[in-house]
Amino acid sequence: MEDESKLYIFLEFVTKGFLASLYRRYTLRDSQVSSYTRQILHGWKYLHDQSVVHRDIKCANILVDANGSVKLAYFGLAKATKLNDVKSCKGTTFWMAPEVVKGKHQGYGLPADMWSLGCTVLEMLTGQIPYSEFECMQALFI
Repeated sequence: MEDESKLYIFLEFVTKGFLASLYRRYTLRDSQVSSYTRQILHGWKYLHDQSVVHRDIKCANILVDANGSVKLAYFGLAKATKLNDVKSCKGTTFWMAPEVVKGKHQGYGLPADMWSLGCTVLEMLTGQIPYSEFECMQALFI
């Protein structure tokens, strides 16, 4: 909706909130993790079909509605890419793919999101942030 002086954006109300807050409240069943992962993969595939790398896939950026449908959120770091041409080191440390850290030298692309998704699945299964036993900077160079 738009009038002459303002632009309005309407978003779906997602009642269960962020996936990160869900697993903190209760342990996710394997069937839930499987369902959420499948849905995240569908969103991930759509982005990649459009040549967009999300660069920050993690439970804190995934919303869950009352029916258990997930929505990828927070596209502030997303970037259109061709091949492995992204060189900026963006994302959240504990979910960041090794090639992102080394990006200034070799570049990275769509596969970096798959690493983040793997860390996200691990996070859902264990209820812990991956590599959280390390300091932030240590985790970058494991």
